[in-house]
Amino acid sequence: MQIHPRLVVIYQQVIQKPVKNISIALGELAPLDESNLRAQWDELVKNTALENISLNIRIIPAEQQCMVCFLKYHPKEKETACPQCESVGAKIISGEEFYLDEK
Repeated sequence: MQIHPRLVVIYQQVIQKPVKNISIALGELAPLDESNLRAQWDELVKNTALENISLNIRIIPAEQQCMVCFLKYHPKEKETACPQCESVGAKIISGEEFYLDEK
């Protein structure tokens, strides 16, 4: 299994300090879904000091804005076409996040 590079960076941040759980923010448009992220995390931490910590994943909803009619909308199934004018020129406002959530 190939581990996503951002997940490796998160692992390197967390391994340096003792923790009981970690939280990762994951946008709906990120390259991994929640189940893939968990599988990769389990593979990455197997036989390490982080093997038994709890992994919390906070899903960040996707939001886009049409650059033609300026409607803000939630894309359905990662579709980028505007539901109002059907333009495909959308600006992604949120949903691509993938980082260690230290809140």
